[in-house]
Amino acid sequence: MARRGKSLMDAADARRFVLTTVNEETTKLLKVVEEICHRYPPDGDLRFIRYLLRMVVLASQEKRNVDEG
Repeated sequence: MARRGKSLMDAADARRFVLTTVNEETTKLLKVVEEICHRYPPDGDLRFIRYLLRMVVLASQEKRNVDEG
């Protein structure tokens, strides 16, 4: 059992955890949106969401790569 106020991971581990989680979950959402865009004609809102998801995936990948290597 962790003591109150003490973190189970240090700052670097927490950063890696967040970047990995954001990247994985955003990648899953992006795949769903892209599949919908391929099946149905996308409207402006869906294109914008796809654009934003791509930007988040790229940014989180870049940050993870910098941290790892």
